[in-house]
Amino acid sequence: MKEEIWDVIIVGGGPAGLTTAIMCGSRHLKTLVLESNKWGGMPSSLYPDKIIPNYPGFPDGITGMELVQRWLKHIKKSEFATMKIATVTEITKNRAVKTPEETYMGKTVVIATGTRPRMLGIPGEAKFNKGNKGVYYYVTHREEFRGKKTLVVGGGDTAVDAVLDIVDVTDEIYIAHRREKFRALDDSVKKMEESKTEILLNTEVKEIRGSNKVEEVVLLNNKTKKKQILKIDKVVLAVGLVPNGEIFKKLGVKMGEKGYIITDEEQQTNIEGIFAVGDIVRGSFRLLIVGAAHGAIASQKIYGHIKKPYWAEKKKGQ
Repeated sequence: MKEEIWDVIIVGGGPAGLTTAIMCGSRHLKTLVLESNKWGGMPSSLYPDKIIPNYPGFPDGITGMELVQRWLKHIKKSEFATMKIATVTEITKNRAVKTPEETYMGKTVVIATGTRPRMLGIPGEAKFNKGNKGVYYYVTHREEFRGKKTLVVGGGDTAVDAVLDIVDVTDEIYIAHRREKFRALDDSVKKMEESKTEILLNTEVKEIRGSNKVEEVVLLNNKTKKKQILKIDKVVLAVGLVPNGEIFKKLGVKMGEKGYIITDEEQQTNIEGIFAVGDIVRGSFRLLIVGAAHGAIASQKIYGHIKKPYWAEKKKGQ
């Protein structure tokens, strides 16, 4: 029996992987998408009810889960895309994608494994970050914060968006950022500043305390060196992301020092026929629309690589 070879194998079924599959399907490329857990990545697993305020075409916003459902509906309409739940354990330079059950061969491979929340690594974090004991990395269900005293930690879009998502249901809400200025979108920061949120700049969380659940945190002002204890019920640690790239180190894909994959302007890695899209890419502006753009760029290059149309032979700049 002849071994089945896919035009494109996409590893990861999050926003970048799904939108890449849509674009490859529109090019009539035989596409396989492999996802180890839940379709939709972080929008479906960590913040399904969060309103995404900056995805073009939805001026009133759209929830993460609604976007995922639209992407899945789009993919399922394509006769060229196949979706499978499978954990990828290895990718080889000859584009063999291995899972515990099967090995798939591709003419091209797209890495779209994304990121996961970074742990802060402070005392008390690991004690309370499981079993709904008070430490979280995203606002997954906002009703859990109703009537609670909540501290959000971080200065980027994830942190500020978390504040805006729950500010109307919390009893008290604080945000602690270790720098003097937020790096989140200006519009979001302005909304937060105009809300009831108490903003603590130049402030670091040094410890989370409690018996069976979070009861207080120890804060340090890194300018004055003054410590303060804040009574709190919930802590959201929105302090950055870590790339899911451990399985690609053996492959030899070039990565930056933080583990993000380096690509060229056409989303190609240093290995022929292997691409990367979305949050796993170094220097990526981590918005859903960026993952979609990466998918469009990669699909164009992959189509040229496989189908070899006349325009794909043109040199860059022509």
